[in-house]
Amino acid sequence: MDLIYNPESVAVVGASNDLSKWGAGIFARVLNSPTVKRAYPINNRVDEVQGTKAYPSIKDLPEIPDFIAIVVPYPGVPDVVRDCVAMGIKAGLIITAGLGEAGPEGVALEREILTTASEGGMRLVGPNCMGHFNTANDFSTLRMGMPIAKGEVGVISQSGGFAMHILRCGTEMGAGFSKFVSVGNEADLHFEDFLEYYAQDEETRVITGYIEGLRKGRRFLELASEITKKKPIVVVKVGKTKAGTKAARSHTSAIAGSDVIYNAMFKQAGVIRVNEVEELFDVASALLEQPLPKGNRVGVLTGGGGFGCVASDACEELGLDVAALSPYTIEKLNAILPDRWPHANPVDTVASGWVTYPCIWPLLEDENLDALIIVGGIGQMGMISRMRAQMPAFMQQHADSDSPSMAEQFEQMLKTRQEQELRDIDILSEYMKKYQKPVIIYGRTSEDMKSSPVYSRLRENSLSMYPTPERAARVLAHLVQYSRYVNHF
Repeated sequence: MDLIYNPESVAVVGASNDLSKWGAGIFARVLNSPTVKRAYPINNRVDEVQGTKAYPSIKDLPEIPDFIAIVVPYPGVPDVVRDCVAMGIKAGLIITAGLGEAGPEGVALEREILTTASEGGMRLVGPNCMGHFNTANDFSTLRMGMPIAKGEVGVISQSGGFAMHILRCGTEMGAGFSKFVSVGNEADLHFEDFLEYYAQDEETRVITGYIEGLRKGRRFLELASEITKKKPIVVVKVGKTKAGTKAARSHTSAIAGSDVIYNAMFKQAGVIRVNEVEELFDVASALLEQPLPKGNRVGVLTGGGGFGCVASDACEELGLDVAALSPYTIEKLNAILPDRWPHANPVDTVASGWVTYPCIWPLLEDENLDALIIVGGIGQMGMISRMRAQMPAFMQQHADSDSPSMAEQFEQMLKTRQEQELRDIDILSEYMKKYQKPVIIYGRTSEDMKSSPVYSRLRENSLSMYPTPERAARVLAHLVQYSRYVNHF
């Protein structure tokens, strides 16, 4: 695994100057990896690839490379692997498709490749995969040069193309990655091998996966049962239906199996199963950022009754208890809110103005609550540029007068409110740490907000915003589920 993720010398069979070919993109990524000291393009048709001396074959290389990427049509892969074994190469990755997933001929070739590699002590990723990367050293065999932020989420995917969707989606949602691998057909190294490696990887705090079918289900169960006690695993498992099962087999020759059995296994091993990629990163970010709740009792704070109803329904359907507030908390909220507030959970601030943060403090102090969902009211001053753009026309009309105009007063109010929210976000982070209670926030984020100081402060304090109350509730339900599992031991 160390040779796969941390090589100093790398050869690419099929490296090319033709940018339309996979070998061109992959070699470019290898060539630009700062920790790869020697990159060897193998191409018997040209003298140079991307300004680097090319070698006709593996046998012509001046040294045994730590790692080799194979990007040639499938009929030529067996001979390439034989040359690798003859030279003593111990780790490689096969991008090539058309093998085990493509019918009897491909299955036979894949078996031949595996037999040759096994006899020579060579370990292989793939075939039929999209590559891998390690952000700790910026080493990558992805063809595409998409921006990948460094972070603490590891990804193992049994799909190649869908893996790119996973990475794009995670990037758009602000996730950072530690390591990634597309395992493809898993002729040699399996999903479980990388699961075990990520469990030991200090740079990976949350392991995520896309699963079509596990070839070593018992080993997965044994590994996951131990790993999840210390490090969460979150997976998307497809193949729930007959059509999905059939598609999985034709795609990567995966064995989909009974969905009922998978559900039971995941539950037994403490693995969090989600249904969508967005949910995958919703949960992964919360696991990185939030304390685990001690129970399922949740407080709901909202600026309107409708949102309170939606959030409460979502919580109860997911097994969360919208619990009664303590008399002390109600007394504290009475001092903040007008008499018409409902005096109960969910707490509706009845559009009373800038009262969200003052209401948060007693709710987090309440011993009857284990967590808090906030629907609206957080991050409002991140929309300050929009507020300026929507400044009423009659304010603008007096903007040039000698006395302080309504527009200037409005601007001063926005500035004051923004400064206060920045302070409140810091206090919120302190409260979460003090009381060890997760705070899950619903809020819509626009592009102008993402560039605001308020949004930056939220991110600095590891506070994410979820785009619907239902998604916020679902994230909290997963945290409760995982907390129960961990605290069972």
